[in-house]
Amino acid sequence: MRLVGERILIRDLSYKDSEDFYEYAKSDRVGPNAGWKPIPSLEIAKRVVSGYVLSKDVFAIVLKEENKLIGTISIYSENTLRRYKYVKQLGFSLSDKYWNNGYMTEAVKLVINYIFTKTDCEVIEVGHHAGNFQSKRVIEKCGFNYDGRLCKYKKLYDGRLVDADFYSITKDEFIRREKDERIEA
Repeated sequence: MRLVGERILIRDLSYKDSEDFYEYAKSDRVGPNAGWKPIPSLEIAKRVVSGYVLSKDVFAIVLKEENKLIGTISIYSENTLRRYKYVKQLGFSLSDKYWNNGYMTEAVKLVINYIFTKTDCEVIEVGHHAGNFQSKRVIEKCGFNYDGRLCKYKKLYDGRLVDADFYSITKDEFIRREKDERIEA
């Protein structure tokens, strides 16, 4: 996949991205917000990236200006909350050096457009751990509707049980919003 935005591009993740991935994944501000332990070494980062590459579900978010991996975005078809064929679930992480610049919002909007225009998906769902206000902000800016909270949703690497908030957007809502935006322009 290759999606080109104004400031970023989304492309297939590569083994060559391991160092950039490690640079941000070792931060204690990034992984714990997404539910994973900070990556302790470049060797482990290489293994994680290798798994992502093989999964074909995780894509690179690259800052065009620097040609640098600054985050990842995932599109999952398996293990979604909704149990039918036409659902995708998003996941994402971003280097804390690039927070609050709109990069993730741009990435998520590109992926939403791709999913609803290039696949047979009818619903996209996304969630965040309670207290992850950066992800919540991105999700709301991208037009997702709040579905609710699952209490004690997941046990994290450090043993904590966390609640998670979930959101969704349907293809019909996406088409209606796109149509409304064209009319307003």
